Order: sequence, then structure tokens, then C-alpha cells
Amino acid sequence: MSKAIFIEPLDVLLFRESKPFTGGEDHLARSVFPPPPSTVYAAIRSHLLSHHFGRFEAFREGKDVPPELAREIGSPSHFGTLELCRFLVARKRGSGDSHEQAIPVELLYPMPQDVAEVKGTGRLALLKPVDGFPVRTNLPPGLRHLWFMKDAHLDAAAGWLTERGIERYLADDAHSADSFFAPEEVIAGNQIGEAIFTREERTGIARDRARRSVREGLLYSVEYLRLKQGIGFFAEFNGTDRLPDSGLINLGGDRRPAHYQPARVSALALDEIKQRIQERRRFKLVLVTPALFVNGWRPEWIDERTLEASRGNVRVKLVAVALGKPVGIGGFDLAKQFPKPVHRFVPAGSVYFFELLEGDADAVAQTFHEKSISEDSETFPGTARQGFGYSLIGAW
Repeated sequence: MSKAIFIEPLDVLLFRESKPFTGGEDHLARSVFPPPPSTVYAAIRSHLLSHHFGRFEAFREGKDVPPELAREIGSPSHFGTLELCRFLVARKRGSGDSHEQAIPVELLYPMPQDVAEVKGTGRLALLKPVDGFPVRTNLPPGLRHLWFMKDAHLDAAAGWLTERGIERYLADDAHSADSFFAPEEVIAGNQIGEAIFTREERTGIARDRARRSVREGLLYSVEYLRLKQGIGFFAEFNGTDRLPDSGLINLGGDRRPAHYQPARVSALALDEIKQRIQERRRFKLVLVTPALFVNGWRPEWIDERTLEASRGNVRVKLVAVALGKPVGIGGFDLAKQFPKPVHRFVPAGSVYFFELLEGDADAVAQTFHEKSISEDSETFPGTARQGFGYSLIGAW
């Protein structure tokens, strides 16, 4: 059974970066935004345990857990049927009438890595793979460079695309000759602090309870996130019929409170995108959440030498990539009371450009669109189940 919810914080949030923080050695703990999907998966899994059983020690020892609950949340060492199939930053639409059974929300998509800002103008442009690039680089053989066919200085772009913005991007449908997006389709630069979230540093001390005094040298700061009114997270779960329709959960570091309730979103228009993929015989794959690949940036199903791959009913060839800086993701194992190993994930917004060798646009959509392409490792299993690697297809 699928359940879609909107999670709205009731206080500031703390999603600490993966960098180790040691009292007395480090003095500032920074936050990342948005959090890894595994943070929300763990919060809902804990909520199910707390709401239906409430005995954490018994769960950790595998005793007396009701079978129907164990089937959904699994055990400390195994996952159950609960699956986070979609996770995105979202904002309420309109007045957000609380009396509605499922509130309407708009999804906000991370800025793709092939979008760049024309320096000093605020306008955004789209980079495309080119043949015959005249400059020699260390790009792996077979991959093309991305280029902007105008004489302009470019900067990296960051922020979010609205639903209209992501539809324009995926359909390769430029707003004008000067800027790929209309202004209202993008949230970037100073708009992020005005529309999405702000950062707040709070200073703390460590206390010596025996002496009832401050421990020397343990002054530190923690960076919290304050989301703007109406901003939260959209999460869609499969494999659960025991998740209450609404409730309170503890989210992220310091177990900050958040409220969730049913939500509904609009489906992305796919007809124009598939038509262009069919005509051009090429498409791109956009990561909306971070993905783990056994071979680093390259998915395991792509041959290292030929860059060709067969997946589902399509055969493709990778021709270019637009990758962001890897992000370290680990976490804390509550059952074992021990930090999880940190792994390097390909960040959200990364783009893979393919030529379609065999198959059609319908097969491409069935294979890749709104699916997870994340892979598991021995020390980080269940990445797709925890919401990693969610991808969309687009034309180029």
C-alpha cells in the first residue's frame, strides 16, 4: 500500500554533515540541506515501532515484536517491506487548508548539474554534450565535454526548480534565447534564504555534572536550519498499511519534532518528453536524490570500456556526464549504538547523457523514469529501499 505524506517541522532542524565532530577538537557542526532520504526513512521506521510497540530494547533483541509490525519495519539487521520510493523538498500550495484530507503540495527539484548561470546576470543556461572539443583534458575516453554555444562566462548554478521548471528542463524547451528558465521557475541565490530556509548558529558548552561546572575547552557551535513557513518534505512510502494517516515524528539530530499528514502532488507531464526522446534517439537521466554506485560515479550496469549497457528493454550508450562533488553519507545505528561507515554518494542533480541504441521512448520511461538506480554495498545495503537514486528522464 502506498502512502504520500507532507512532513512539516515544528522547530529548527539539525541534519549534521558526515564529517566527524569531536568535542575539544572541533568547534562547529554544520548542517546539510536537504537531509539524505535515509534520515526520513529511519524517522518513519522508528515512528512505526514507537506507535505500535514502544519497546525499543525488546525490538533490538528481537523479542515479542508483533509479526505484522516486524514484516513492515524488519529487524535491527534486516529491512522489512517499508520502502521510501520518493523524497523531495516541497511547499504547500495556496492556503494549505488543514481541513482537506490530503493537502496539495508542490515538489521542488534540485538544480541539475548541466544548468549554469551566465556570470553576473542571474540568467540560467543549459549545457549540451559536444563533439570535437579542441582542448585535451583527463575526461575518460568515450565521454564528450559539456559546452555552452555562446561567448559568455559561466558560474555553477545552485538552488531548486519548481514543477514547471523541471518540466521545461526535461522537455528541453527553453523559455527564451537569453535564459532557459522563466524567473518564476527557479529558486536560487538570495531567494533560497527568502523562500526555503535559513541557517542559525547556536553556541553550546559541555558540562561536568559531578562538579556542576563547565568543562574547559568544550565550547562549540551547531548550525541549525529554520525552514520557511509552508516548506517541508514530501515522502511517498510503499509496503506499509500500519503508518497512521498523521502524527508527530522526531527528525534528524536532537530528535526535533515534525508533523506529518497526507499529501497529494501533480504528476509530471511525460508525453512531450517521450516524443522528443523518440525523435532524437537520446535521453538523459537526472538524479533527484543521491545515489550509491559500486564503481564510484559509474553505474555497475554500464560497461567500463564501451560505455554501453542493456537494462530492461533498452540498450544505451553513455556519452556524457554532469556530476557534482561526491557527498559523504553515513548515519548512526541506534540498535548497535555505533556510527555507520561513511560512503561517497553521487549527489542529487547529477546528469547522465545517453544515446538510445535499441528500444523506444516508452521502454526508456518504463526502465528509468521515477525509478531508483542506486546500488547496494555490503556495508550500506537497501539504498533503493531508503529512497536513494530516484531518477527522472529528459530529452537533450
